Parts: sequence; structure tokens; C-alpha cells
Amino acid sequence: MQDLTEKVAIVTGASRGLGKAICKRLAEAKVTVIAAARSFDDLKQLTTSYPDQITPIACDITDPKQVENLIHSTMTMHKQIDILINNAGIGRFAPVDELSTEDFSLMLDVNLKGTFFTCKYSIPHLKKSKGHILNISSIAGIESFASGGGYCASKFGVMALSDALRMELKSHHVKVSTFCPGSIKTDFGRYKDYALEPEQVAESIYQIVAADPGVIMNQVVMRPLVP
Repeated sequence: MQDLTEKVAIVTGASRGLGKAICKRLAEAKVTVIAAARSFDDLKQLTTSYPDQITPIACDITDPKQVENLIHSTMTMHKQIDILINNAGIGRFAPVDELSTEDFSLMLDVNLKGTFFTCKYSIPHLKKSKGHILNISSIAGIESFASGGGYCASKFGVMALSDALRMELKSHHVKVSTFCPGSIKTDFGRYKDYALEPEQVAESIYQIVAADPGVIMNQVVMRPLVP
């Protein structure tokens, strides 16, 4: 396992749920965390327990200018980016003929285009640090289901983008991982009692980014143990 002390990580969708748990786990490992989300007030609450480790930056990842500002601000403060965790996501579920065009576009904008923007503007700095991109997809990124056409399309897109990035960046010693969790106990949607705890998922994500330098966990699928 790598010692991640003094590493700098950006986590999107950081204000609640899984993103919040990821930020806390990284902060416990003495990682400097840039917590990004649209709500600055929610982010400020996150930093109260880790004021020296977590810095909040308001950012709508669907806006490339705001993403550029997120990357620029991180570099201005810390001079490096070592880890990018694309966690921000949104789901709208309905049969395709009933799914609104607005909801379909929103899922593509947040889940896929937002991931593209953060990767695009971080990559020059990740090449210098020989860093790590971890894109959080979903079981829905490898298995489709009824009423999930739009969501699955966005998450399948994340898988394809990540695989292309893996091939483009391996010569620069930049790792690219995709993480595909099943149902998690967050406010993202309805879940069963046996769903994964956010802290369980955050621990697995930590294990991926802290893996030995010569090891890459390319694609990890994590499901709850269903009784």
C-alpha cells in the first residue's frame, strides 16, 4: 500500500452520501482533499471535522468554465493534483418513451460530460504527478435494466471513456480505474436494507487509490451480499 500523506485529491459530488464518505476516508489518511459540489454550504459542513485536510470549492461539473476554475484553484493552492475521483452523479428512471428529454440530457451532462470535463482539465497535471483517475460508474454501467435506459447509457459511457483514458495515459504512468458499486444507502434513490454502507464503499475506493505504484485495479465491481 502507498502512503498517501501529502497527496492532493479532488472529489466531485462531495457534499453528501458516498462523496462525503470518500472525503472523510481520504482525510483520515492525511490526504489533502478538494471537496467539490454545487452547494458550498453543504461542503462547509463537511470540513468542520477536518479543517486542515478538506477544502471546499463550489463547482457545477456540467459547466466547463467552473471545472477549469476548480482545477486552477487546486493548482494555485497546492501546486499538484495526484488523485481525481469522479463521484458526482444523478439518476432519473422511467421507460424510454416516458423519460423526459430534459432528464436524459441532465444525466448525460452530469454523469458523462462532467466526468469528461474534470478528466480533460486534470490530465496535464496528473501526467506530471503520475497520478490516478478513479471514475465511479455503477453496476448500471455493465448491466442494463428496464426503466434505466438513460442512466445506463450515461454509465456505460463512463466505462468507455475510462477505458480509452486507460490506454491513452498508461505510457504517462497515470492510472485509470472504474468502480462499479451496487445499491448504496444514500439519498440517491430507494434501497434495500442490505444495501452497501457508504463507508464500506469509501474504504474500497481508498484501497484502490492506495494500491502499490506498480498495481492498477482497472475495473472493480462491488455488490451487497444479498440474503
